Amino acid sequence: MSPDFNYSEVPNIFLHCLNKQCKHSAKCMRYLVTAYVPDNYPVISTVNPNYFSSHKESCPYFMADEKKRFALGITHLLDNVPHKEALGIKRELMAELNRTTYYRCYRKERLLKPKEQEYIRQLFLKRGIKEEPVYDEYVEQYEW
Repeated sequence: MSPDFNYSEVPNIFLHCLNKQCKHSAKCMRYLVTAYVPDNYPVISTVNPNYFSSHKESCPYFMADEKKRFALGITHLLDNVPHKEALGIKRELMAELNRTTYYRCYRKERLLKPKEQEYIRQLFLKRGIKEEPVYDEYVEQYEW
């Protein structure tokens, strides 16, 4: 985890893990984040410690300790796309994200997750556009 980690970024519903015997604990966000829980949190959600006895090799709750690249803003996403194709891409994007989410992304009120960026990239390719989608900026952070 980065030294500047701020526990307030962790969602309230995030599952923590307290199993330090797990061979993945040194690289698992669920375990590492427990060291940052402030003392004013009387309760946190955890994975049942007894659950791991049957999943010693691989854990379905494992979450890699790595930041991901999120896109912020799509105001110039369709600038270099032919008008007809841009209309189609925008329509499909609104159908996938929903109208409200599309405009929240447009106004930089919501980040685009890596999977959503890949979806947009595939939309471009499907419509014959070889250029990579252009976002206003990128933000590196954990994907909760």
